[in-house]
Amino acid sequence: MTDFTPDDYIEIRRHGVSLNSKIFKKLTNEDIKTCAKHLGIWHNKQLVIDGNEEMDLFTDYSIYAYRPKGFNMAERYQRLFSKDADDFERTLLRSMSTARYAIYQVEQTNGIDTLDAVDVFSKAKYRLIDHQMAKTAYSGLMLAGYLIDLGGFTIQTGGTVLVTRDILQADEVVNVIDQIEDASLSRFLDDPDNGAKLARAVVATTIRLGQAKNFSHKAV
Repeated sequence: MTDFTPDDYIEIRRHGVSLNSKIFKKLTNEDIKTCAKHLGIWHNKQLVIDGNEEMDLFTDYSIYAYRPKGFNMAERYQRLFSKDADDFERTLLRSMSTARYAIYQVEQTNGIDTLDAVDVFSKAKYRLIDHQMAKTAYSGLMLAGYLIDLGGFTIQTGGTVLVTRDILQADEVVNVIDQIEDASLSRFLDDPDNGAKLARAVVATTIRLGQAKNFSHKAV
């Protein structure tokens, strides 16, 4: 299999859940500890998670934003353990390995399965396939999370955050955004290390403010 189409959405989600589980199981105790410290949820020598939504954010951060040797855990799994995946999953893994962090705004939805969105920084347009969110989203809704490019369309991972004013104005987030020079605004998040910095700031802030339940979405 070489290409996906929107008709593959259900299978992409199903295989994605399996892949996330396989990848997460490859994290060491030290990896878990490090990611938890990044997000401010390591207390008394243990991971402290409040609900499924925070667990989704933590898992997503660990797979896509945590980059201990210059690549994320999806890419690590692709390099070292792809023999454990089937052909569909290996194809999906290639796209997961290059997932991009973005803050984006919904322009419109067809109310069924497809949303049009625009990247706040780069102004790139995304055609998002999401059977759940297409039914509930509205124009102007601002979200942040990792996006997986599948060629003719894009899907979200499971760590999507509803971007509120409190999140945008939080010191952690402002400190990252302030690093962006006007000349490089559109290209800042092309660097996955910058994406990881912004992901860490947004997710940590979301958890600290108790806003993880504002947007609940199943992981891909």
